[in-house]
Amino acid sequence: MGKVTRCLPGKWGYVLMVIGISAVFGLWWFLFPGYGSQQEDRGGRGKNGGESKEQGQESLFSADIPDLGLEDIQEFLNRQYGEGKVSFSAMMEELVKGNFREAKETVFRTFWESFLEEMGGSIGLLGQAAVLGILGAVFAQAAAVFPSSRIAEIGFFITYLLTFTCLTASFFTSVETAGRVVENVLDFMKVLLPSFFLAVAFAGGSISSAALYSTVVGGVSGAQFLCGKVLLPLIKVYVLLVLAGNISREVFVRRLTDGLEKGVRWSLKTMVGIFLGLQMVQTMILPFADSVKRAGVQKVVSAIPGIGAGAEAILQVTMGTGVLIKNTIGGAAVLLLVLLAAGPVAKLCFFLILYQGAAALMEPVCDKRITACAEGMAKAHLLLLHLVIAVICLFALSLGIICASTNAVYFGG
Repeated sequence: MGKVTRCLPGKWGYVLMVIGISAVFGLWWFLFPGYGSQQEDRGGRGKNGGESKEQGQESLFSADIPDLGLEDIQEFLNRQYGEGKVSFSAMMEELVKGNFREAKETVFRTFWESFLEEMGGSIGLLGQAAVLGILGAVFAQAAAVFPSSRIAEIGFFITYLLTFTCLTASFFTSVETAGRVVENVLDFMKVLLPSFFLAVAFAGGSISSAALYSTVVGGVSGAQFLCGKVLLPLIKVYVLLVLAGNISREVFVRRLTDGLEKGVRWSLKTMVGIFLGLQMVQTMILPFADSVKRAGVQKVVSAIPGIGAGAEAILQVTMGTGVLIKNTIGGAAVLLLVLLAAGPVAKLCFFLILYQGAAALMEPVCDKRITACAEGMAKAHLLLLHLVIAVICLFALSLGIICASTNAVYFGG
């Protein structure tokens, strides 16, 4: 006891002790806001005895971190898939437990339902276009016995206009599908970003959270404008030019359609490259600034006489918990991004293969202009597929980069 008194002489020792204890409690209150009320709620639930241990584990994230705004994400999922069919908190629980089987079954089940729903209204239009193509080929062969008359040409124009109508209606359904999935992905990112970056700040990355949040929000706005207002209308124009340009035997818009196709592809590559490049530059610097700040705070806390070691351990555990929550939210968000796009992407792939196969099968028997139309529709579906996949990869890779880079705050301490 004498040694302790000599280490903390007089009233200054007690002052330092009070300051240290106040600093620890202040840090605890800052890192765990609402912790006391949560404990009271848990005590009340324990007195009522209304929940089992397993149910308590399933509601771990909703009970322990209510201020992250996960309820907004759940409301979005309820609007998309129905009440309670897909649970964001339950998916996070399964990822934390390492039970990827449940998450995989949820993804595949929802994908299959989405795929069947997407395919429901488009098979009829495709069947009509296929029947018209076959009838056009039969009519053209039958009219070939009248080489000097205009019967064959008139019959071709009638068949072509009917095929034009069916193909246009079918493709606009695909455009609506692509536009809807892009809009859903962007809406999901809007409800996800506040919760995700709050978790990044909770894990000690306050500087990274503030800077990267503005970058990702800007990326969402830019993708929404570029894809919804520029690229989707350009793809519609591309299809109309392909169908109108093949009505005559001489193709007069080939270079224009090729230019539109290249322009859409280059725009998507430029959007992804600029956004991810800017984010890579930020993540090379900002997480290490947070790491230096956190290391300084940790050294100051560890230097508090008497309680420094315990306070440092509490700080370390707190940061580890924040990193786990952040990475779990990011992993669940990537799975949901894939889930949102899986059905529409499968539909676009199906139509792409179908149109390409139809062009190959019709080439020996049909007029080359109808074959060119089928091939142009396949290219247009490929552009839609590139657009949807580019948006998904843009934000999935962004979340992965942020989660991986901000881990430096924890490991750097």
